[in-house]
Amino acid sequence: MRPTFDVDVTAHPGRTVVCVTGDLDMDTCPHLAGALEALTLRGQVLALGLSAMTFMDSSALNLLLALRTRAQAEGAVLELHEVPERGLRLFDITGARDLFTLCHLPHPTDAAVSSAVSRLPLQGPARTAGHQPGSHRHAGA
Repeated sequence: MRPTFDVDVTAHPGRTVVCVTGDLDMDTCPHLAGALEALTLRGQVLALGLSAMTFMDSSALNLLLALRTRAQAEGAVLELHEVPERGLRLFDITGARDLFTLCHLPHPTDAAVSSAVSRLPLQGPARTAGHQPGSHRHAGA
């Protein structure tokens, strides 16, 4: 059975945290891409939390490279947090590790992080029903 794929978007002043759960591959990348397209990056830090990512393929790497290019073009900072070992190996095999800022992200339930949450308006197909203010879940494949 394939793991559940989910994208959780939480906005903070000057920073948006996007946490990915499950496999990030050619089937699920469009779901993450849709959620990311709805975000305004200009002048923001985009922290992509990958600790719950169970797999990534070349589609995921391509998406991350495109996101890096977009962030640079829009004057944003892209941070990849807690990339699993499999992801790091893919970065190393392709020579992409040095292209990304790799760091750690506080656990999403951390009270200090939760208290800073503000509502993030989403548009189009990335929006899902039943979301909490400041926290949006995007379920996929």
